[in-house]
Amino acid sequence: MNGSLFLRAGLLDGQTVLLESCGTYPLQVARPQRDMAGSLSLVVLLLSGGLLDGDCISMDIVVERGARLAVRTQAATQVHAGRSTQRLQVTVAEDGCFSYVPHAVVPHARAVYHGQNGVVLAEGARALIADVLSPGRVQFGECFAYQEVRLDLDARAGSRPLARERAVLRPDIALRGAQLGAFSHVAGAYMLGPGEAPHVAAGGPDVRIGASELARGGWFVRALADRATTLDQLLAGLSANWWAVVQSD
Repeated sequence: MNGSLFLRAGLLDGQTVLLESCGTYPLQVARPQRDMAGSLSLVVLLLSGGLLDGDCISMDIVVERGARLAVRTQAATQVHAGRSTQRLQVTVAEDGCFSYVPHAVVPHARAVYHGQNGVVLAEGARALIADVLSPGRVQFGECFAYQEVRLDLDARAGSRPLARERAVLRPDIALRGAQLGAFSHVAGAYMLGPGEAPHVAAGGPDVRIGASELARGGWFVRALADRATTLDQLLAGLSANWWAVVQSD
């Protein structure tokens, strides 16, 4: 199944509005919501209940000049056995802002999953791109039973590279300590464009958090935990603080 979703957000009378929305099964968006500052929020629905062998779904999103768009998912993405791909390509025009904070990817036993995120920023544009990876369906005894997960990201400002990631995880008990330590879930967030250092809450015994400044502008935050809900809450807080800074500028 090759589902696709195209979204274009722009300004109308100073408010961000959804100018275009075109999707094919299994992707759909819920009714847009606007906050008091004029930003627009959308929830992406995966109507099939997960990715099956051979599935390739893609989202192409355009944020026009000065518009502010936040996209999130309704629930965790279940990745069934076999090969599947999920792609996100975002273009943010001058002074535009975009955030993508999904729920966790849950790879089932024998799953081979490839996530691809691409971001292009214009002058003064900002983007927050996050991801969460779980070890699988733990309640069904499928902890680290997937075959392979690849997570790619390419971000640039015009033709200038900002960030590039190529992560490959193949479950191996001999390497798990080096990859995740004592934890089972991992999240990452790229905060691209102008802005101060992110506000990152201090980690406790059930979570580890770290932030690194990118050489060409922006920050990267990595977090480890034992539950997806812990990382969901952490990313929600990070996103809220990021948007508060964006809306105050």
